[in-house]
Amino acid sequence: MLSDAANRGLLPVSPTLADQVSGFMRSLSGLFRITAPLERDQLAHRVMLLVIVSVGAWVRFWGLGNVGLHGDEETMAMAVMSILREGAPILPSGLFYPRGMTELYLMAGSVQLFGESEWAFRFPSALCGVLTIWWAWLAGRRFLRPYWNLAFAASIALLPSMIVYSQTARMYIFLLAAVAGCMVCVFAWERSGRIGWLIGGVVALIVGIELHALAVTTVLLFLMPGILQGDLRKLLYGSIAAALVMVSYVLINGWVNSQYPVPPPEYAADLGAPLWDRSRAPADFALTFEVALWIAGLAIAFFAIHLSRVIPQRFAAISVATLLLAGLLMQLRLYYHLAFLLLVAAAVVARRFGGPRVWRRFRIFALGSALLALIHFSLLASTPGSLKKVIGALVGQPSIWPYYRILQYSEVAGVLALAAVVWGLWRLMKRRQVTDYVLLAMLAVWIPMFTIGFYVWNLPPRYTVASVLPMMLCGFAFAQKGIDWLQAWAAQRNMRLLAGQPLQAGVAVITAALVVNPVQVVASVNSGYESHPDHKGAAEFMKAQHIVDADVIIAEDHLQQTYYLGRVDYWLMSRNHARRYVELKNGRIQDFYTGAAVISSAAMLEQLLSNERRNRIFVIGSGENQSDKRKGMRGDMDPVLHSNQFEVVYVGRDGLTKVWRATGAPPASSVVLPQE
Repeated sequence: MLSDAANRGLLPVSPTLADQVSGFMRSLSGLFRITAPLERDQLAHRVMLLVIVSVGAWVRFWGLGNVGLHGDEETMAMAVMSILREGAPILPSGLFYPRGMTELYLMAGSVQLFGESEWAFRFPSALCGVLTIWWAWLAGRRFLRPYWNLAFAASIALLPSMIVYSQTARMYIFLLAAVAGCMVCVFAWERSGRIGWLIGGVVALIVGIELHALAVTTVLLFLMPGILQGDLRKLLYGSIAAALVMVSYVLINGWVNSQYPVPPPEYAADLGAPLWDRSRAPADFALTFEVALWIAGLAIAFFAIHLSRVIPQRFAAISVATLLLAGLLMQLRLYYHLAFLLLVAAAVVARRFGGPRVWRRFRIFALGSALLALIHFSLLASTPGSLKKVIGALVGQPSIWPYYRILQYSEVAGVLALAAVVWGLWRLMKRRQVTDYVLLAMLAVWIPMFTIGFYVWNLPPRYTVASVLPMMLCGFAFAQKGIDWLQAWAAQRNMRLLAGQPLQAGVAVITAALVVNPVQVVASVNSGYESHPDHKGAAEFMKAQHIVDADVIIAEDHLQQTYYLGRVDYWLMSRNHARRYVELKNGRIQDFYTGAAVISSAAMLEQLLSNERRNRIFVIGSGENQSDKRKGMRGDMDPVLHSNQFEVVYVGRDGLTKVWRATGAPPASSVVLPQE
């Protein structure tokens, strides 16, 4: 922590206000304890790092081109080939593809150097994945001693998701590298005070945003040095840096979105909002229940005021009462996520300023709140719906799904990072300092997850990936603290067996193994079609059929097949899933990436079979998103594909990808639904 002199003269304010600002910064930094290790890396540690990086490179390059393009790789590939032909990333529909421009041109350079292949498309990602290991190790030195930092680097090298992202021609590994680079620069700025490091951090994160907008979720990292050191100047500089990054995000994201056409709203207006975008609005209860609940809430509010009177400090007492009443209001309105956070904050402040005597009154308030929650659950459970929907109605917004999704990268690392925050809150209650990596977890992991929950209800894990590195770093730092505490406890009891570096190194290795899960690592290394869809195999089968212009090609994953085959006539996808990727052009609904017309219902599919019965008709199925065998994505078209109107003529190496050919048989029903 710096002296008050560091904050004097920074702003043109009166001496009294300057003293108040200095006092506030001193109090703020006094909440935290800086844990930067004194032990430096030795030659042996650097040799071990070289081994770890080499192993990480091996698992990333081994089998890099084993499987065909999948996921969204083909979108990048088509844009890359357009760059090489025309100098700009133009997709078959004529759409300018604006995402991850830095990576697109790196991929173009790779293809120009090595030739067009899956390996060449993925080479920049693999190289970036190796670089991320080294940058993560540099960032880890801020909190971890050498052995623990090596274990952290090893977990980055072997984490299954890191391997997968490094072997995928998409921008997620580049996003992780940008976040790692930003962390390195911010920690170096914290240590040296040199403004060049801050500028480097801003540049790294802006590049990350250009690669993927999710990089902006780690923007609060810039506030960390100023808070920890009690330095108002650094806090202001960090705030300016964060503001610059936010402005860059608005400009870049706005430009990217402006390149996309607006899907016609009438295309799926009758379906309502997509499931993933629907807000979980509070349910309406009968008037008698509503009145009873609010009367119960007023009674519980009395206990909140009663509790705050125990706290001697006036401002703290008002804060506790406000937090408790706000939490109770959120609970009554069925926003239990917000209610829980407010009540936890109230408990921390109450215990910190009121001492142990607040617990007796707080238990009464907690009991009333728990009874209210039980009543809410009972009322919601009596209505039709699954347990998941009941919990969703109780939680309200923001969603809690982001917390769960980021834990899917590593349950052990996530639980450790969450435990670190719980332990930090307990220390705040006890008027003790909180370790600095808890602040890292809050600024770069849990606050971003909380914020993401405002914008989307449910989401794929990859949308939380920007916070994975800080989460893992915090997890290792907390594990390191745990073994330090154990050794200190053992030393007081003369238990020499638990002393020394060997135990530290052994526990670090065990922690790394638990974080990465060796079983999943084995499954991820050199994985083939047992874990990847066989789009390429289906395309090779289609080429062997000597396709002519009169043949009709329908594909579920039309992007992959457009890349491999050069053309796809129709995209087979239900309206519920196609709605975000279509445009109205020349009087027809088509995909705005490839220009393929959309078939989105059984009526449209059977109409096509009738119109083109003299020609060969192929439907190329997808091996991706098979949790329900794609029935949700096919909608009412799935029974048609499994009727006598089609026969399976190819099964991919993944056992899931199929190609159907129309048999010419009439539909089972003579009734033809009107065309959409």
